[in-house]
Amino acid sequence: MDPLSADEFTDAFARHGPTLWMLAAAWVGRGEAADLVQETARVAWQRREQFVPGSDLRAWLSQIARHLGANWRRRRCPEPRANEQLPEPHSTPEPRATSQFDAEGPFDADCGGLSDELARALADLPEVARACLLLHVVIGHSFTEIATLLDIPENTAASHTRRARLAMRTALASASFDPTPVPESP
Repeated sequence: MDPLSADEFTDAFARHGPTLWMLAAAWVGRGEAADLVQETARVAWQRREQFVPGSDLRAWLSQIARHLGANWRRRRCPEPRANEQLPEPHSTPEPRATSQFDAEGPFDADCGGLSDELARALADLPEVARACLLLHVVIGHSFTEIATLLDIPENTAASHTRRARLAMRTALASASFDPTPVPESP
C-alpha cells in the first residue's frame, strides 16, 4: 500500500483545515490551535503510510489532532502525582480559574468578537460537547460527520450538541445584558 503523495496530503489539509482548526481550538484554545494543527500535519506526514486508502482521511487527521490535543493539554495541566498533596474538597464550587488551560477546559476566552459571557459559557462546556457544538454550528458539519471525526456514535454527537446549546442558552439567559448603548467618548 502506497503512502499518500505530497499533493494528496497537501490537498487534504487544504480541504480539511477549517475542521482541524476548530477541533484544535476546542481542545487547546484559539491561541494554540494553529500550532496544534501544524503539529498534526507533521505527525500525519510522518505516519502517512498508516493511512488506509479508501477510508475517511478527514477522520484519520481528526483522530491525530485529538490525540495530540490530549497530550498537549496533559503537558500543560499535569495530573497530580501520588506523593503530591491534593487540595481539600469544598462543599461549594470555587470560582473558575482564569488560566487559558484551567482544569475545566482549555477553550480560550480571548476570542475576538465574543462577549465575555459567550466566551465564558463556551469555556464552561465539556471538551466533547464544545467540539460538537462548534463543529455543527460554526463549520456546519452534520451529526454523522461529527460522529466520524470524534469517533463517537451519531446520537451521542447530537445529544452533546443539544445539551451544549441548552447550557449556552441557560448561561447566556442568566447573564445580565444592558440594552442601553454606551456613549462614545469624544
